[in-house]
Amino acid sequence: MTYSSNPFQAHELVVRLWDAGIFREIGLKLEQQLAVQHAFIALLNGNANLELEDRVIRMSEGSVYICPGGKTFGIRGQDSEPVAAAVFHFSLYHADSSRKEQMNEIGAEAWVLHENRVRTLPPRRLHAFCRKVYKHFHHEEPIRRWRGQLDFQEMLYELAAANGKDAGEDKVQALERAKAMIEECYAEDLTIDRLSEAAGFSANYFADMFKKTYGRSVMDYVAQVRMNKAKQLMLGSESLLKEVAHLVGYKDEFYFSRKFKKEYGLSPTAYIRKRKNKIALYGSTSLLGYISPLQIVPYAAPLHPKWSPEPYHAFGPDIPVHLSAYRQNHDREANLDMLEAARPDRIICMREAEDWEKERLARIAPVHELSLETENWREEFRALADWLDRTEEAEQWLGMFEENMALLRSHVRRRAEQPVVAAVRVCQKQHVLFDSRAVKEVLYKQLGCRMPRFPEGISDHSLLTVERLREVGAGHLLVLVRQDSETLAFWRSFSSSPEWLSLPAVRAGRMHLISSYPWREYSPAAMRLMAESAARMLAGESSCVKNP
Repeated sequence: MTYSSNPFQAHELVVRLWDAGIFREIGLKLEQQLAVQHAFIALLNGNANLELEDRVIRMSEGSVYICPGGKTFGIRGQDSEPVAAAVFHFSLYHADSSRKEQMNEIGAEAWVLHENRVRTLPPRRLHAFCRKVYKHFHHEEPIRRWRGQLDFQEMLYELAAANGKDAGEDKVQALERAKAMIEECYAEDLTIDRLSEAAGFSANYFADMFKKTYGRSVMDYVAQVRMNKAKQLMLGSESLLKEVAHLVGYKDEFYFSRKFKKEYGLSPTAYIRKRKNKIALYGSTSLLGYISPLQIVPYAAPLHPKWSPEPYHAFGPDIPVHLSAYRQNHDREANLDMLEAARPDRIICMREAEDWEKERLARIAPVHELSLETENWREEFRALADWLDRTEEAEQWLGMFEENMALLRSHVRRRAEQPVVAAVRVCQKQHVLFDSRAVKEVLYKQLGCRMPRFPEGISDHSLLTVERLREVGAGHLLVLVRQDSETLAFWRSFSSSPEWLSLPAVRAGRMHLISSYPWREYSPAAMRLMAESAARMLAGESSCVKNP
């Protein structure tokens, strides 16, 4: 690392630590969360996958990654292995030497962040640093908390200084380098010898370590990356099959076709024919929950591993054009530009979209508007199916949905005739009633639960106190904790407080954490998933989930 090439000199940066957490658990799993500030992520014990937006990085003991603010990250360990990780949220400020009274917050352009790679410290040294930072940050005495701020800055200094030299890599980092090479150079002639050389291992040792680490052989992984890219090229370009084969690294198009058919059960030509209608979704990720029951995979759709994890992992490789799903209204112009370039045959958008968006969409392709605020989602679903010529599929799905709801309702009532269930959202340091259309439909209409008797005027997003929750006497609490660093820091502390633990539902083990997906979505597919999840929890088949 050479500091002279960075936009800010090291001595001009000021660090502020906002939160410090250490997590230990067998098979540790932290769902993807939004880092409001920058996140310092250190693996203290075990091995785990670090999920960064749509990337997955393997981390081993002693490794550190700094996720810039505004991005999402999650941690996923192996189910049977103990994993410990430290997550510290911090901000960086630039002290302008020409204007001494001014401090400007800076983002990923700072040298501390912008290299975008895993770094290392000796595991014992990193562990000691993280314990010290955590202990002092949470100390009762202000002078010790100040010490925690200094400890964190010292740790950042050691990390930057160590990685400014030719610091050695561990085995997992070396494998990650080879894996990144596969993902970037899939069109080239990738052999075991070439990849093992990139990792710095012998061919046999590299092949063995790769399979043990990632659960598949090197060449199987190469083939998977190539096939996923081939699907996107076949649907997203006018390239001939021979050209697609060459573009993903196969010189023989017939060998490519045989390999594709073995992997997916149909030939490339049949795959293209099956997906001949280019249907695009614009706006909310909830739109995926309307077309997946119709057995349609869109040509373009908003996708994100945090805000739409199940569709992202289920359909991502089959969707050629990934629109941004970051905070729904954040990248509208860029998404419209991508759709214009993609030239879809039809577009499905939200009725709530702004007029200027609809006008531009209409210039690209015929548009069907779908309301996500409707009281009758079945009518919207049927109208969409009719527009797409999928009426038969829609009626079949609705019939199965009603049958499943009847089974789940009886499943819940075997334990309690009409359980009283309250759903709550935790946002920053507040509790609000979570009483959305989807929650009402699933809990109180489909599963037959009873709604708590809140005072008049209390509705969705109304602020709640713990005392108010105690008064309504809910037998079950479903709690949705917003996955951002500020809210999670509050929840870690509050969920172990005597005030919260004294609630009857919490004492009885009937407090259940629920996730943003599917619980914040209003779509046919999401409501099916919500009902199945709620029925398991209310029937006692899912204990209170551990705190995030």
